[in-house]
Amino acid sequence: MMQRPDPFPLYSWVLRTIIYVLVPAFGVLQFFRLRRALHVFQLEGYKRKRFLDWCKNNPERKLFMHSSPQKKPLVMTGRAWRILITATALSVFGVLIPSGVVHITVGTPWDLITCATMFGLLFFGLPRVLVLADIVLTPVQGLINARFLHMATARLNEVQPRVIGVTGSFGKTSTKFAIQGLVASSEEVLATPGSFNTPLGVCRTINEALRPQHRFFVVEMGAYGEGEIAELCRFVKPSIGVLTAIGPAHLERFGSMDAIRRGKYEIVTNLPSDGTAIMNVDDPEVRKLADVTTDVRLVRYGLDPAGRPDVTARDVEVTSEGTSFTVVTGSDDAKVHTRLLGRHALGHILAGVAVAITTGRQLRVVAASIANLEPVEHRLQVIKGAGGVTVIDDAYNSNPEGAAAALDVLSAMPARNKVVVTPGIIELGPLQREANFEFGRRAAAIADTVIFVARLNRDALVAGAEDGAATVITVDSLEQATQELPGLLGPGDVVLFENDLPDQYEH
Repeated sequence: MMQRPDPFPLYSWVLRTIIYVLVPAFGVLQFFRLRRALHVFQLEGYKRKRFLDWCKNNPERKLFMHSSPQKKPLVMTGRAWRILITATALSVFGVLIPSGVVHITVGTPWDLITCATMFGLLFFGLPRVLVLADIVLTPVQGLINARFLHMATARLNEVQPRVIGVTGSFGKTSTKFAIQGLVASSEEVLATPGSFNTPLGVCRTINEALRPQHRFFVVEMGAYGEGEIAELCRFVKPSIGVLTAIGPAHLERFGSMDAIRRGKYEIVTNLPSDGTAIMNVDDPEVRKLADVTTDVRLVRYGLDPAGRPDVTARDVEVTSEGTSFTVVTGSDDAKVHTRLLGRHALGHILAGVAVAITTGRQLRVVAASIANLEPVEHRLQVIKGAGGVTVIDDAYNSNPEGAAAALDVLSAMPARNKVVVTPGIIELGPLQREANFEFGRRAAAIADTVIFVARLNRDALVAGAEDGAATVITVDSLEQATQELPGLLGPGDVVLFENDLPDQYEH
C-alpha cells in the first residue's frame, strides 16, 4: 500500500510538511503549554481530580496559552521533569502514531483527517494529556518514593530521635516551631521546615537534615483526608502527639466534619501505649476528644479553666509589642514575656511548654527560652515597612479562627489608619460563604479600608462588609492590591495581609 501513487498533487509535500514542520512545531507549543499546566498541577499537590476540576471551573484559563504572574513559581523537581517530558512525547507521538497507522492501512484522506483530529484532541485535551503522563509514570514514581522512604526509615532507626507529631486544622506550624524552641537546645532539635507535612516532605527532611546530635524530631502532619495522619505516624512513629485544633479547614477535601475529627484524632490513636497525647482543651472539638482519651497519657493545655488544663497561663497582658503572662504547670509557675502577638499565640507556647515538661525539662529553663521565640514567617509576623508603615504579614493563615485572631491583633494596634488586604478563606465547602461573610463583616468593623483580592470569595466578603464603615476596594490579584496601597498608607498606619491565595485561584 505504500507504493500507491499520490492521490493528489503535492500530497508527498503535505506529508513531509506535517512530519517535519507541523508536528515539531506542535511539540514545542505543547511543551510550553504543558509547563504552564504543570504549575497548576503542582500547586494542587499532583492531585489529578483536583487539577481536572480546576480546569473545568476555569474554562478561560485551561488552554494555558498565556503565562500569568507567579507568586510561587513552578519547581522543576525530578518528578516535574519526568511528567513534562512524558506529556510532550505523548503529544508528539499521539499525532504521529495514529496518523501513520491509518496512512498504512487505509490511506488518504483518512490519514490526513486522523492527523487533524489528533492535533485538535491533543490541543484541547492538554490537561488530560498531563494527567495521562502522570498515570504512565506511576510505577516509576512509586519505585523512587519507596527508595527515598527506605533511606529515611533507615536513617530514623540509626539516629533514633524522640519523635513529636503535631497536627490540627490550624495552628500546627506555629506550634511546631514553639516546640522546637522550647523542648531542648537548638542543636538537639530538628523540625520539618515550612509546611513540609506530607510523607515525602518529611522523608526529604530526614534524608537531608537529620543528624546524630538530634535528640528530638518535631514533625508537622498535614492531611486532606482520613488515613493520612495514620500513614505519617506509621512512618515516623511519634511517642508524643499534639492536637492543636479541629475546625472546617479543608472541609471541601475531607467531605465532612466527622471525617476531620476522625482524621485529626489519628495522631492520638496511633501513639504507642506508653505515648503522651497533648491536647488543646480551649478548642471545643479537641476538648470533647480529650474527655474520651484513656488509652495513653493525656496532658491538657489551654486558658479556659473549664477545660481542666494541666498547662495554662494567667495574668495575661497583650500589647502591640508582645505578650506577658504567667505560665502555670501544676504547682509550678513562671512569669514570662514573648514577642509573639495576641492571645492565640499563647496556645502555641503552652503546647511547647507541655511537650518540654513531658520530656523532663524544668519549667525555669523553658521559661527562659520563651523570650527567644521568634514569630513564624508569614504568620502574624510584624514588619516595620517603609515610610513608617507597619505590616502584619499573616499571608499563610487560611482558616476562620486564624483570621479572627489576626483581626484582634490589628484592632489592638495603635494606628492612624488600618487597612486589610485579603482574598478571604477557601476550602471550607458549604461553610465557605458564611465564613467569608462573617470575616468581611469583622474586617469592615475594624479597618478603615478593606481590599478584597480575587473573585472567588468576593460576593460574600463584600456583602459582609456592607454595614461596616470601611471603604471597600475589589481587585483581581495581589499585585493589583499592592498598587492601591501607596495612596492609602502613610506614617503610623498599619496594613494586615490576611491569607494569600495560590496562583491558580487568582485571575
